[in-house]
Parts: sequence; structure tokens; C-alpha cells
Amino acid sequence: MNLFRWTFFVRGRAIAAAATIAALLGCLSPLGVLAQDGVVTQQPSQPAPSQRPVTPPSPNTRQQQEKAGEQGGTNTGIPTEREKHGLPAPGSPPVTEPGAQNQQTTPGSQTQPPASTITQPLAMSPEIGPERVGVDLSQNQLMTLQDAVALALQNNLDIEQFRQGVQVAQYSLFSFRGAYDITSTSDVNYNSQTIPVATIFSGGGATGSLTQNTINWNFTTFQNLQKTGGFWEVDFTNSRLNTTSSAATLTSQYLPTLTFRFTQPLMRNLSIDANRHNILVAQRQLDLTDSQFRQRVIEIINAVQDAYWELYYAIRAEAIARNTVELARVQLENNRRQVEAGTAAPIDLRSTEAALETDKGNVIIALQGITTAENNLKNLLLKNPDDKLWNAPITPTDKPQFNQPVVSLDEARAQALKNRPELEQLKLQSEQKDLDIKYFRNQTKPQVDFTGFYSNTGLAGTPSALLSQSGGFSALDTGLISNLNLALAASNLPPFNPTAPSGGMVPSQFVGGYGQALRDLFGFQYHSFQFGVHFSFPWRNRTAEGNLGQALAQSRQLDAQLRKELEQVQVDVRNALQNVVATKQRWEAAQAGRIAAEAQLAGENEKFRAGLSTNFFVLQRQNDLAVAEGTEARAAADYSKALADLQRFTGTTLVNNNVQVTSIAKGGGR
Repeated sequence: MNLFRWTFFVRGRAIAAAATIAALLGCLSPLGVLAQDGVVTQQPSQPAPSQRPVTPPSPNTRQQQEKAGEQGGTNTGIPTEREKHGLPAPGSPPVTEPGAQNQQTTPGSQTQPPASTITQPLAMSPEIGPERVGVDLSQNQLMTLQDAVALALQNNLDIEQFRQGVQVAQYSLFSFRGAYDITSTSDVNYNSQTIPVATIFSGGGATGSLTQNTINWNFTTFQNLQKTGGFWEVDFTNSRLNTTSSAATLTSQYLPTLTFRFTQPLMRNLSIDANRHNILVAQRQLDLTDSQFRQRVIEIINAVQDAYWELYYAIRAEAIARNTVELARVQLENNRRQVEAGTAAPIDLRSTEAALETDKGNVIIALQGITTAENNLKNLLLKNPDDKLWNAPITPTDKPQFNQPVVSLDEARAQALKNRPELEQLKLQSEQKDLDIKYFRNQTKPQVDFTGFYSNTGLAGTPSALLSQSGGFSALDTGLISNLNLALAASNLPPFNPTAPSGGMVPSQFVGGYGQALRDLFGFQYHSFQFGVHFSFPWRNRTAEGNLGQALAQSRQLDAQLRKELEQVQVDVRNALQNVVATKQRWEAAQAGRIAAEAQLAGENEKFRAGLSTNFFVLQRQNDLAVAEGTEARAAADYSKALADLQRFTGTTLVNNNVQVTSIAKGGGR
């Protein structure tokens, strides 16, 4: 039972009770007037027939009879209602209040009868103004539904939260793609060491120690390949070595090296690996977050539509309640004039006054409804508690439109299957799970990788001062050869007689600085390479098999959830279409009922002025009109809300409200 039906039901009961009392008093008042004026005629005395003298019952007998009547039987063990509440039995002496015996009635004093509440005017409550808590009526804000939607999309905190969620997913995808960025590293260091030596070939000389100072500057660049899952790396290492070894031909030398390494999976991680799996899942997650954002926008728009039409109804209900107050006030003035003219009883004033006070209470309830509906709408539109709009009343300017075209069931169902974001999200989740299945199935394969490297080296430096640069052996070489031959002779081995070089001990391509070393490096004369296959196979691989089984089960679970959601879409569309048709029919019936109620009230007023009706029926017709107007307003608001729900369930809310959500998920992030 809605607000109008309940309040006017109570009001009708009060009016009916007042009318009953008026009728009873109207019947008794003529007799009282005649008796008071002494006009009642006495009939001639007739000889009374002989009657048996009646013995009055004793008090105990009377109490037992009354008790049996109150109990509805003869069981005297059950207490009566009078005994439960401590009331005296009829005929018993009256109970006086303490101190009442001390009060004496002075001779000649007369007790004034109390004023009747029927004829005494009621103290009316103050008039109900339009003021509400925290609202400045001078700052009235007119607002269309389109303005409300735009303000909500701009300020609603839920939309802002989901918008940031989309950006989080976007940057997450961006970070996963960083796995395929080219990376370069550099390492520069200086190393110095002095080590003891004990062999004649180590070049320690008389000190038995060797000092080496090394400067290294190395550069490395590598990258993971997204298409094939391979890996390449280029290393460019450089060193400058200074040594005190007498055995070294170059006491200061540069040694640059350029190396290229390559690894290509042939089975596991060939079609998909961990990095590519993360990127593909993140892309679906970005699409999923974008769909959730659009769904939240649709929900916010639908909530704004509901709140807007609820505020429209609340304002209309307050206007209806105030109109009913004015009708009751006019009726009260008419009754007062009739009472003054002697054509109506004072009880009519009381019943109308009671109805007027009830109508004022309905105005108060309607004002509370406006405040609640307005605050609900503002909560959707504003994000700052200090916004000035909180202190301004909002007046909706849009009216319900009953000429909206309604699509057929097949068209609505097709639109829902195409546009509902819930279905899109389940499909994206299924795609994510398919990627998991593909990745974990790939991980069950053995790992077979093709590997290889190619390296090229350069060398240049300063020859040792101990070496001969004109030909033949140096003194150092001669001494070493002599010592070697002595050792061979002691072992009964043939002597070592090498042929002396015709030029210097160090080839000319190795003599020079860092530039000469680079020329040797990029001359590609001193290179090395290696190619091979790396094989790895876990005997059970339970981790990959367990992950694959879990992904398959989750995929079947999502498939069942999708089928369930399709059924729910069917139910939502059918219910929404039926609600649109039903609410429009309700409005049409309510409109006809309101027109009939207006005609009834007008006719009842004419009958009342002609003396053919009573105040009770006039007030009842006013109640009927207020209920009919409230029913019509409720049906109009419900019809507008039903259209909004149909838009939401068919996924056409954005199109019908001229809202375009730009998807930042297109292109897969940055």
C-alpha cells in the first residue's frame, strides 16, 4: 500500500467515525431541545395493569450475571476484562480520589458542565511551508535528464574509480611489453695484481714476482625476440694489459673481442612463452577492464535516470498533497458558513478539521520524500561535499514521454546479445583462459633449443724491450734455449735448436695501439664459432600438467557461466519489455481514474451545495481524487524508469542518451 492509499485510508476512517457521531447527535438533539423547553406533551394517565412486584437482584447476583455475560459463559473462574483492569462493578459506590472528601460544595454553587469537544473549535496546526533542511529555495536549479547524466559522468566517483582502473590495466600491459626491449649494459673497471711465480717460463725474473695492471671496458646488448621466442646477445669486450713478465712479448697490449650469441627454442617456448603469455593475457585484461568501465557507466546512467524520475514523482506528490490541503480548507470554510447559517451541525467542522490536519501530515511526508529523492540524485551527480549544488533545490524539467517506440522481443534480444557488457566480459575471460591452456600445454613439451655463438678477436701492443727487433734470438731467448738444452741433455734427450727468425719477434700486425687492435678485430682473421642443440626434459613435469588441468577446468566453468548469463539476458529482456507495456497500461488506467475522480468530486460538490450530499462524501471524493492523482504520477514515473531499464537490459543506454565512451583499450595500450 503506497503513501496515498495508507494516509487517505486513515483519513477516511476518521471521517467515517466523525460522521457516525454526527448522525447520532443529530437524532438526539431535537428531543433534547423539546424536553428543555417543556413542550413534551404527557399522555392521559391510564390505569396500569396489575403487575407482579419485581424484586431487584442482589448485588452479588448482578455481578455474577454481568461476569457471565462478559465471559460469554458460566465459568466464574475466568477473570473478566473489568477485573483485569481494576474497574468497579456497575452499581458499586464510586471511588473517590484522596482528599476529595475534604472538598465541600458551598450552598448555592452550581457545577458548570464541561465544554463539548464537538462544538469547541480545534486548535489548528501551523501551516506547512516549502522550507527544507539545508536547501536555499532562492537558488532553484532547473535540470534536464541529459544535464543530470552529463554531470554524473563528469563527477561521479565510481566512474572516476573505474576510469583509473582502465589506466592501471593499460600500464600493466605496457610493462609486460618491456620484456622485449633492447637492453644494453656497460662495465668499466681497473685491476692490479702482483703474484709470485716459481717457474723459469713465467717471466718473474730475479724478484720471483709478476705485476699486471688491467683496464677493462665492456659493452653488452641483448634482446628477447617476441615472434619466435628466441634470444640474441652481442658482447664487445676490451682490455689493456701492462705486465712486468720477462716472458711476455708484448708488455703493453690491447685485446678487443666481439661475440654474437643466439638461442632459438624449437619445441617448448616456440609458439608461446611466459612473456608472450603475459602480454596476451594483459591485452584481454585491458579489454575486460574497458568493458567493465562501460558497464559501470551504463549502471550510473540508469541510476541517475531512476533518481531523476523519483524526484519528479516526489515533487508531484507534494503538489498533490498541497492541493488536497487547499480542497479541505475550502470545504472547511464552506462548512463554517453553513454552521453559522444553521444549515449544518458543528460536527461537520470537526470532521473537516481532522481531514485538514491529516492532509497537512501528508504534505510533511511528501516534503521528506522530496529531500530523500533529491539527496539520492545529488549523491550521483556530485563528488565534492562542499559543492554549492548541495544547498540548491533541483527541479526536473523533463516530463514522461508516452510516445516512445518499443522494439519487439526478437529485436530487443538481438540487441542484448550484441551489446550487453556482461556477455562481452565472459567472452574475454574465456579468451584469457584459452591463452592459459595454450601456454600450459606448450610447457608440457620437452625443451629443445638451438644455440650458437660467433666471436672475433683483435690484438696489438708494445713489444718487450728484451726481444730483438732486427732478427735472430735475443739474449733472453738464447739463455732460455741454453737452459732448455741442459735439461734435455740431463735426460739423454736430443737438444732443441730452433731456427732464428729473420725479422722481429712480434709480427707487425700486432705492433701498435688500440686502433691497430680494432683493425685486427674487424679484419675477421681471428675468429671462433660454435653451434649446437640444448635438450631438457623433466621426467614427469607435474607442474605443467597440473596447471593445464586447472586451466581446462576453469574454462569449462566459464562456459557454463556464459550459458547461464545468456539465459539471464533472456529473462531480463522479457521482464523489461513486459514492464514497459504494463506501466504504460497502468498510466492509461490511472489517467482515466483521475479524470473520473475529478468528475466525481465536482458532482459531489454540486450535490453538497444543493443539500443532497453530506460533508463526509465530499471529503471522501477529495481523498479519491488525491489517490487517483498520486497513482497517475506514480505510474508515469514508473513508465519512464521502465524505459530506462529496458535500455540497460538491451545494452543501448549509451546510444539512447548520446553518450560515447572512448575505449583506450583499442590498440592494446601504449
